[in-house]
Amino acid sequence: MKVKVLDWDSRFFNKKIGVIEIMEDIEISSDVESFDLLYIKQIEDKYFELKYFKQNYAETKVVFSKSISKSNNPLNSFIFSAFNTNASKEQIYKLAFESGKFSRFKLDNNFQQHEFEVLYKTWVDNSFSKEFADAILVYKEKNIILGFITYRIVENYAIIGLLGVCYEHQGKGIGRKLLEAVENELSSKLIKELRIPTQLQNELACGFYIKLGYNIIEKTIIKHYWKL
Repeated sequence: MKVKVLDWDSRFFNKKIGVIEIMEDIEISSDVESFDLLYIKQIEDKYFELKYFKQNYAETKVVFSKSISKSNNPLNSFIFSAFNTNASKEQIYKLAFESGKFSRFKLDNNFQQHEFEVLYKTWVDNSFSKEFADAILVYKEKNIILGFITYRIVENYAIIGLLGVCYEHQGKGIGRKLLEAVENELSSKLIKELRIPTQLQNELACGFYIKLGYNIIEKTIIKHYWKL
């Protein structure tokens, strides 16, 4: 089986990066030696050895889903579209770093802190340009952005890209209000499902989504194999 080259990741990190999706026992082609990093994706956690590479990190990615019906969530006067207000990108960058604290690009020590930060800044920038998102909502008090959320619509469902709340203000319902605002917008657009990807290791986030009526529909084990 040939490795799929990930062009965007390779250009961004200046490394040759590829992905192998393992659904059953397979024989990997010999061209893997040209890669610096391989993402191995598995449905079941099975031992996998790759010559010239060492596994440095593993996580379980989960996708939560909820059916969106006609929303009775009240409109919140603190939530605005980032496109219709003077949203500070610097404030959003900091919230994006908080949202990514369980990211594999944060927790894999072979990535540098500045690479993680530039990645999430780029994610925010590309959300503002609408390349990665259709909408950005911010929770704003006294001209300070305390939380934000992005989403994009894919066919008949929507998917959350980033959801971040200021560390000092977590536990005050801001994340819930942002999600409810997204559900309101999707209901008005007749979108029937919202999906949220996160990491199973992020127990607080998983518990939060379950409490709000979301259920896991997908699990994928992702491992990082670095060239020795």
